[in-house]
Amino acid sequence: MKRVLITGGAGSIGIHVIAEILNKTDFEIVSLDSFRHKGYKDRMRTLLKENPEFKGRVKEIQHDLVCPISPQLSLEIGKVDYILHLAAMSDVFFSIENPVYTIRNNVNSTLMMLEYARMIKPEQFIYFSTDEVMGAVSKGTMHKEWEPHRPSNAYAASKAMCEDACYAYWRSYDVPVIITNT
Repeated sequence: MKRVLITGGAGSIGIHVIAEILNKTDFEIVSLDSFRHKGYKDRMRTLLKENPEFKGRVKEIQHDLVCPISPQLSLEIGKVDYILHLAAMSDVFFSIENPVYTIRNNVNSTLMMLEYARMIKPEQFIYFSTDEVMGAVSKGTMHKEWEPHRPSNAYAASKAMCEDACYAYWRSYDVPVIITNT
């Protein structure tokens, strides 16, 4: 059975990703959250209450994602086949008021997850970025793949930095990275 480590699983997007994986596969999920931003433990409780068949397939662990994953935490997480890194300080207005905090949080949490991936060698590391890394788009048009980054706020800039870190870990350490600009 495959196991997926999801960061930010208690967030508004993360909980839907978890539900979709549980509905469409027999995979087990480990949800790693700091609960410092917009993740709520109630989301997981509600999901499991509404879908009792999922119980036993989900493990929720609280961890400050800007800190390294210790050997003890790695044992608690267990074997992981896929890492989906969704966690981020994603509030644009907060990032405009607190750019350094937002950038440090998002870059450091991504670096910690990339380091963990480098250590455990998952089948895939999927980084959830944003189309905001490419800046504003004209009405009726879309960004093209491989367009240059032109972020217009600290949140978008942090995601662009994280994308570059993902590319570096792919090229330097063969971390099998996929980036999605959702």
